[in-house]
Amino acid sequence: MMSRRAQENLIAAALIVLFAGIIWLCQDFGPRARMIPLPLAILGIVLTVIQIVWQNWRPAGELQMEMIEVEAPGELPKPEGSAAPAKKRITWRHEAGAVVIVLILLGLIFLVGIIPAVFVFTCGYFRVTGLYSWRASLIYTAVLTAAVYGLFVLALQIQPYHGLLEPLVERFR
Repeated sequence: MMSRRAQENLIAAALIVLFAGIIWLCQDFGPRARMIPLPLAILGIVLTVIQIVWQNWRPAGELQMEMIEVEAPGELPKPEGSAAPAKKRITWRHEAGAVVIVLILLGLIFLVGIIPAVFVFTCGYFRVTGLYSWRASLIYTAVLTAAVYGLFVLALQIQPYHGLLEPLVERFR
């Protein structure tokens, strides 16, 4: 049986091969067509190499992370000697909720376009989950939206999709 570390290294190696294949395929693309896949593949290789180094230089016990368990805001940490609470099972309702969240984002993109959808969805998510205050939600949302706009519209010069509001946007140009 293969150890967990060996399995993770195997998956990371497969990702590097995948990203290398994308770089190789991009060589036949025109300069504008490779603006997205080439930098993403290079970044993917860099991040995967960092992941391999990180997971192989740390003790095996440190790699066991609970990715789903999150403390609720305002919840006090448990004393070290107390028994751990039973883990929640992920049910079909959790999965359906995740699908609904993705459908809401896709619906917003379809209706208002990518940039307003990123703003509305992110701010709404922060407020509904109660992760941040109104002020923090608006600040983080504005920074994320500006980063998305700066990367795709300004740096990569990609024309954003304006959704069903495209006729209104075109009228004011």
